[in-house]
Amino acid sequence: MSQESLSAAIVVDRLVKRYGDVEAVSGLSFAVPRGAIFGLLGRNGAGKTTTLECCIGLNQPTSGSVKVLGLDPTRPRDLAALRPKIGVQLQSTSLPEKAAVGEVLELYAAYYGIAPRAAEMASRVGLEGKLDRQIAQMSGGEQQRLALALALQHDPEVVFLDEPTAGMDAFGRRILWSEVEALRAAGKTIVLTTHYIEEAERLCDTICIVQRGTIVAEDTPENLVTRYGGDATVCITADGFAPDDALRGLGTWTRAKEEWQLVTRGEPGLALAAVVTHANAISATVRSLDMHRPALEDAFIAVTGETLAEGD
Repeated sequence: MSQESLSAAIVVDRLVKRYGDVEAVSGLSFAVPRGAIFGLLGRNGAGKTTTLECCIGLNQPTSGSVKVLGLDPTRPRDLAALRPKIGVQLQSTSLPEKAAVGEVLELYAAYYGIAPRAAEMASRVGLEGKLDRQIAQMSGGEQQRLALALALQHDPEVVFLDEPTAGMDAFGRRILWSEVEALRAAGKTIVLTTHYIEEAERLCDTICIVQRGTIVAEDTPENLVTRYGGDATVCITADGFAPDDALRGLGTWTRAKEEWQLVTRGEPGLALAAVVTHANAISATVRSLDMHRPALEDAFIAVTGETLAEGD
């Protein structure tokens, strides 16, 4: 095992999980550095949740091993020692419908033997002024934010978030993203499963792209885009336009009917500016102009051959 793995907060080694003849996780291995946000990105059914459940002791691996803060969640004694050190927000959390927000926060504080901080935690997740609201009266997104508060109020070292913004509105999503970024600034280690490209790209230091139970790519978001995202393009349709020698030096030009397309490995914004400057210089009448910069979604499609569309 490498020195990096030995110092990591989480080490997953050749993890396999089968349900009968179905292999949900097929030999995953990764290490999560302390203080990092580590993302498992993939479509629904890719094996992300099963992997997370094996890390927190909710599921037993068929083979392979998991260590979280040096502890093995498959061992009851290790799991008991681990639980106060981790916080978990699952995709759905069952809470007593007749209980109020403040009561649930106080109950969970009692589980951990800590002083309740109901008002503070409610405020952190955008539920200020709602301590008396019953769970049954809350929206799904509000319940997810409450679940996040429950996961964080004992100040865990490692936080596991399983599709944390699924079903959240834009307001709730912004709150959660800000809280995750604050956790990273505080030195916490976070494992995030998601099928939202924007979420992974904004939050994660490292992303594992997971497909059918295996890791098909792992790197920083920026490096994934560079390696797999493809080239940038600039497209222009303009009467009287043709690239000169200077523009041809920016990349490869092709023409389809009236549209010219430049494929470039350089900065597309600079290429776009050069194209516009040339078009103005030759008095070409621009009818359409477009630029595409490679993004994480392009890399995901290139690696998996799939999209992340809901319901796929």
